[in-house]
Amino acid sequence: MYITDLGILSLIIVTALIYLGFLHRVLDRMRLTKVQALVILLAMLVAGFLPNIPIYAGLSLNIGGALIPIGVALYLIFTADEAGEKRRAVITSVVVAVLVFLSEKLLPREPSSQFFLLDPLFMPAVIAALTAYLLGRSRRSAFIGGVFGVILTDVFAWLENLFLYQLHVPIVLGSTGIYGAAVIGGVGAVLLAELVGEIVERLLGGPQA
Repeated sequence: MYITDLGILSLIIVTALIYLGFLHRVLDRMRLTKVQALVILLAMLVAGFLPNIPIYAGLSLNIGGALIPIGVALYLIFTADEAGEKRRAVITSVVVAVLVFLSEKLLPREPSSQFFLLDPLFMPAVIAALTAYLLGRSRRSAFIGGVFGVILTDVFAWLENLFLYQLHVPIVLGSTGIYGAAVIGGVGAVLLAELVGEIVERLLGGPQA
């Protein structure tokens, strides 16, 4: 997973939208206040420059790009109203991880390819949002699926290198901090889910979770 200028720009836009109050309803549904959301974003930004936490055999964890987003995702799971929503969030994460992992194997990465349709950085966000709506149409599930889906994808890659190819390839979960794929995937998935949710609500009526 790699960083792009568009990824940085998207986070700037999200921060501005939160500060100006345009994402108030989304934050309410995710059990977060505007202040809490801004504090989390600031904490991820600062913590992204801290030393990575080594785990095992070349696998390590970036605090800002993985540990804090994981904490937020776990908070959203634990504060979900229904057990069914918690299960959907977990299932969404696994499905997103599998789909992203397969997409990285099957889809071309070269921009010159005629089949190159989307920056791989944003593929997790798209897959997470679509998968979350297929499994439950939840903003919370979209964020959880975006974060955990990317993290699990990197874990799958680490396990593949370690056990299948007997290679000790260093992998840092959330390696590029707040500008990494896990954060962009989670935040981007929520924005996509909110957009789809607005369309669904206007067409069918009734709020979506």
